Amino acid sequence: MKAVLWSITVVLALFWSGAIALAHSLASWAATAAGTADAQTLAAILRDWPLPAWLAWADPAMLESLRMALSAIGAGLVLGQPWVATAMAWIGPALWLVWALGLALLVVLASIAHLLIHRLAPRPGLAHAGAGAANH
Repeated sequence: MKAVLWSITVVLALFWSGAIALAHSLASWAATAAGTADAQTLAAILRDWPLPAWLAWADPAMLESLRMALSAIGAGLVLGQPWVATAMAWIGPALWLVWALGLALLVVLASIAHLLIHRLAPRPGLAHAGAGAANH
């Protein structure tokens, strides 16, 4: 049971690390793309993007709102160019601080679960010893 617990912990830690690395990469890209033609092109692509047919199950008004929000984010990159680069000076380290805190929390929770499994697990030697002493 302990091996399963720590295997799940490792998998969750890998997903957590990958998510933070992706967020850091996206933030770095946003900082370099801010104010460039890439950000303007992105805003135009998101604004004019036709919704795929497989999204037919979703509410069209919600999807349109989502598309407009993403387009506004792209336009915001163009307008926010002066402060985006400065913000990256603290956003990158802040993301990795969040990563470290999340990973520490994951390890603490897994350690607590490990101790609980250890304490609550039946001990076969003690069960037989108690039964033998009662028969004598």
